[in-house]
Amino acid sequence: MKVLKFGGSSLATPDRIGAVGRIVLEAARTDAPVVVVSAFQGVTNQLLDCARMAEHGARGREQACDRLAARHLAAVDALVERRRRTRVRADVGALVGELRDALQGIYLLRHCPPRALDVVASFGERLSALIIAAYLGRFRRAWFADARNFVITDDQFTNANVIFSRTNRETRRHLVKSRRGIPIVTGFIGSTVDGQTTTIGRNGSDYSAAIVGAAIGASVIEIWTDVDGVLSADPRAVPSAFVLPQMTYEEAMELSYFGAKVLHSAAIAPAVAKNIPLVIKNSLNPEAPGTVISRAGQADGDRTHLAKGISSVGGVTLLTLRGLSMVGVPGVAERLFRALAVGGVNVILISQASSEHTICFAVNSPDAAKAVDAIQREFRFELQHRLTLLDEKPDQAIVAVVGDGMKGRPGVAGDVFGALGRHNINISAIAQGASERNISCVIDAGQQRHALNVIHQRFFETRKSLALVVVGVGNIGGALLRQVHEQRTYLRGKGFDLKVIAVANSRKFVLDADGLNLERWRPELSSSRRKTDLRQLARLVGQLKLTNAALVDCTANSAVVDVYPEFVEAGLHVITPNKRANVLPWPRYAALLELLERRQKHFLYEANVGAGLPVMSTIRDLIASGDRVDRIEGVLSGTLSYLFNNFDGTTPFSALVRQAHANGLTEPDPREDLSGEDVGRKLLILARQIGWTIDMRDIEVESLVPAGKKGGDGWLNALDGQLAPRLKRARARGAVLRYVGTLERGRGRAGIKEFPRDHSFATTRGSDNVIAFTTKRYAHTPLVLQGPGAGADVTAMGVFSDVLKLLHYLPE
Repeated sequence: MKVLKFGGSSLATPDRIGAVGRIVLEAARTDAPVVVVSAFQGVTNQLLDCARMAEHGARGREQACDRLAARHLAAVDALVERRRRTRVRADVGALVGELRDALQGIYLLRHCPPRALDVVASFGERLSALIIAAYLGRFRRAWFADARNFVITDDQFTNANVIFSRTNRETRRHLVKSRRGIPIVTGFIGSTVDGQTTTIGRNGSDYSAAIVGAAIGASVIEIWTDVDGVLSADPRAVPSAFVLPQMTYEEAMELSYFGAKVLHSAAIAPAVAKNIPLVIKNSLNPEAPGTVISRAGQADGDRTHLAKGISSVGGVTLLTLRGLSMVGVPGVAERLFRALAVGGVNVILISQASSEHTICFAVNSPDAAKAVDAIQREFRFELQHRLTLLDEKPDQAIVAVVGDGMKGRPGVAGDVFGALGRHNINISAIAQGASERNISCVIDAGQQRHALNVIHQRFFETRKSLALVVVGVGNIGGALLRQVHEQRTYLRGKGFDLKVIAVANSRKFVLDADGLNLERWRPELSSSRRKTDLRQLARLVGQLKLTNAALVDCTANSAVVDVYPEFVEAGLHVITPNKRANVLPWPRYAALLELLERRQKHFLYEANVGAGLPVMSTIRDLIASGDRVDRIEGVLSGTLSYLFNNFDGTTPFSALVRQAHANGLTEPDPREDLSGEDVGRKLLILARQIGWTIDMRDIEVESLVPAGKKGGDGWLNALDGQLAPRLKRARARGAVLRYVGTLERGRGRAGIKEFPRDHSFATTRGSDNVIAFTTKRYAHTPLVLQGPGAGADVTAMGVFSDVLKLLHYLPE
């Protein structure tokens, strides 16, 4: 025999009931099924509303009864064959008449005791089972089995306790020995020894199924609902949650206790006692295998995840009793929890410091006032004399990570708390049982959803995900978006899920949490009605509570740098070719670095110097391996490299500048390149990268722009008179001119220098950058990097390399 239980969502409409009928009939081909049903979806709440209206004398209960009657009669008309329909409609009418009588009694007394409430609530299952039995009777013998005839309980109405000795005997007699076909059993309800109707708690139809299954010795108990099984997390909070194929009874109990809604926690106990597997199935997708809950769970060799699932409970208040008077005093905990028990307060989490100085515990927020009152009465002397204090922290949530695979595995708790810490999710309290099956922590309720996603990604998601916010979509930003789009398939093959969720230019931005279509981002941005406000963008992205996200600043704008702190506080890493952040005055720069470190966010800027050349990573590797950088010298400007590579005396320097400007190789105003300030900024960035605490005032910069030449282009002709003699002197010595930056002995200089024609700096071509590192290990022959130092594609490649680095840096 097997038990099949169907919840209200599976019975919401006649079409759904038809699908349930097909499932039952398929099971009946090989097994002897017992079917347990809930009320139609929403009916129990409607019945309880009717009872409340009757108690308060409110209008509307008759109309509500009419609506309930109409819904059930419509189901009869849709499901029951014509020759039996009249009798079934009469049975439904009789039950609705009983309901009206019960409500009339409540109305007259203006009082609804728990016993009357149970009577009213019972009609949902009674109507449901009656109609489903009549429907199945079209195909096989089926009968309405009123659980009040065999589920015997005490008289604790609304939450009655089952008397198993009598229930088991009566259930076997009614359901096994009668052999009347398929019994359709009312879930949720029972009766006292003297026949008074009781209910066994909300969602008690799961419990009814387990009670019946244990009594008849069923081979399996199937719980049919509207999801494919027990999921690794609540899919409403964690979109990437997936169905767990197997789990143990203990894991299921832990998850259900801490908020998982698929299975009622009490339903597991009778199944555990008889070692009966439970299977969670989807009546809307019966082909899905579901989740098997059993004693065995999974074999150790089959475990793919240390944790099995993540669940959470909101609406929690954290209370802490603390004081030196508690240290070493026996019985404090006993007094505390006895007082709470007497006050009717359920404690859902306990954490006590080893110093005995504090006892921390969580209660449901509606119980917080009762808990505080009970504690104040019990500890009135200690509290009055301030020997003990009571702290209350409302608006909390409990997050629980559950799994038998965590037992005996070092580092699991560290992974949980490390993941939360990296996302700035503060932990108020921690609890872990000796079984090591459950790690629970208390956090602010506002961070509940974010915490679930963070932990889920850490334990369950094989792909590393990263969301990018790209600000600045000109040449470099546009090239980066193209490269990301072209490499998406490759990255997914490597286990990376990279998406761009926002792009912004100086006027507009567009945001899509699911990721933008990178083939259409330009028209989407053009048609966007959102005006660019970077602080607003940071707030919007922060509200998404993304697990991993990064700001990619592809501008040269200091205004974007000013908003870096907001993006970091919103949980984003920063990747940029923009040099403005790394040349901030030292106090602001140090504050930015401190914020990044505190928020555990990466700041990557490979393209700040040398475009796509691995300059920064080379310095990091040298220092990390124990080397010491003594000197850096290099051609650091692509524009000045091009100009001096072609300045051989055959063409005036001014003509070369005009030609470079026409070809887009200079800034709109070439004086920005010729001032040398860009080289000075790059020297400062390199200096700070090797650990020097200096500012721009410590960098000496030779400007090629003639002094006093402001308007027009007369300054270009003056430039010829300034540089031609220097070139002539250099050529006379067999040398060439190059504009280089040098770092040595704590100071930096940028300016023109002469180099022999066989020097590596003299052999550069085009707009090449070349950088030489003299270090403790490379003392006699410098380490040299050379390659294109400008261009949108190579700069975007440098930014993309930082994106790839960040993907690798993210925790497994």
